[in-house]
Amino acid sequence: MTKSQKWVSFLILSMTCGVIYQVAYIRFVFLGPTARALDVSSQDYANIISVFGIVAMVMYFFGGWFADRLSPKILIVTALAVTGLADLYLGTVPGYWGILAAHVVMAVAGMGLYWSALVKAIGMLGDSSEQGRLFGFLEGVRGVTSTVVGFVGTAVVAASVAEAAGVLWLIRLYGILCFVYAALVWLFVKGDDRRLAGLGSSTVTLRQLWRAARNRYTWLIGGTVMLMYCFYTTLGYFSPLLEHRYGMAAALVGVIGVVRTYVFQFVAGPAGGLVVDKVTRSTPRFLRWMFAGCALIALSFLVLPRDYAFKWVALALMFALCLLVFASRGVYWAQVGETGIHPDERGGVIGLASGIAYLPDAFLPTLSAWWIGDPSATPAVPEQGGGYTALFVFLLTVALLGLGLTTLTDRTRRRELTARAAPAGAEATPLAA
Repeated sequence: MTKSQKWVSFLILSMTCGVIYQVAYIRFVFLGPTARALDVSSQDYANIISVFGIVAMVMYFFGGWFADRLSPKILIVTALAVTGLADLYLGTVPGYWGILAAHVVMAVAGMGLYWSALVKAIGMLGDSSEQGRLFGFLEGVRGVTSTVVGFVGTAVVAASVAEAAGVLWLIRLYGILCFVYAALVWLFVKGDDRRLAGLGSSTVTLRQLWRAARNRYTWLIGGTVMLMYCFYTTLGYFSPLLEHRYGMAAALVGVIGVVRTYVFQFVAGPAGGLVVDKVTRSTPRFLRWMFAGCALIALSFLVLPRDYAFKWVALALMFALCLLVFASRGVYWAQVGETGIHPDERGGVIGLASGIAYLPDAFLPTLSAWWIGDPSATPAVPEQGGGYTALFVFLLTVALLGLGLTTLTDRTRRRELTARAAPAGAEATPLAA
């Protein structure tokens, strides 16, 4: 494989990452309009999203098995084509059960077939000295692609006579893009079988999971990521808050959704990594700062009047929250390396911790939709169970728990390092005497 083939392969693979998940996570930009476009209630759409989250969480465990047995290129092409079919099927507005089936298919394709295969495909493009650079640029290209595609999508929706009709055309457009990228991967992506064989197994065995379950860091790291992921999962529900409670125009809310979801992804992530490397020198310590900031923002939303006069304050608070959340997303798995987990155990720890970490996808969309209701529905669905107040109390509680877990992780690691250093110091004393 020549150098030009390597970088063409890398760019195409990275760009697929900015396309394949667009419809599955379209709620982060167009929450209410998507429910109306698919002709389901906001609560039904939230329930479908939760089922997607459950299936996706299970598929993370099977992805490595597929990636070890089939060509990464074939898996990626298949996942893109299957996702494209699911997107186009959704564009026909197939009813509740059809929409649910399409989301299940997207979860199987995106997390079961695609993700582990992509990791292997990127990994085989460079030697051990290039892995950090490759995966760092992967996130950057993914973020840029998602942003460009997101802004194009916003323009499509804004240009439509009816917002819901625009969302349907956008879903179809994303489906077509999946087929385009499937063809590009098939035609232009090259692989290196020697390097692929050297990457080793991606499958997480039951033995590894059992060993991981007995490691305290599995639960500390998994719990920490889960608590921060609660903030990420609820970011999409800030759109109806800004539109219906603070009076922002729907078109502006769509643009804000793209900035919130994609721009912060490739800006805040690297910034978080730099702060960890240069300032805190510790990921748990950095995450403790992030949780403290999230707690202050959640508390601010609790006391801020939900009135049109405060819409720019609300927007500033939301953007500040995005900065903290995406900075955390860029580094929170670095804890696996920092806490001294043996390389042989890392696969199991990451696998089990991921199962814990992404639990919010299985219940939080349903719960959030119940809290906030749907003012744009006919008839309007009112807030329930405390509405946005309950949501921000929940997020404040989550942030405080995150403060506790990151503090515990930091102290546990420091105690371990002190205990290991103590015997060396005790042995050195007689020699010094």
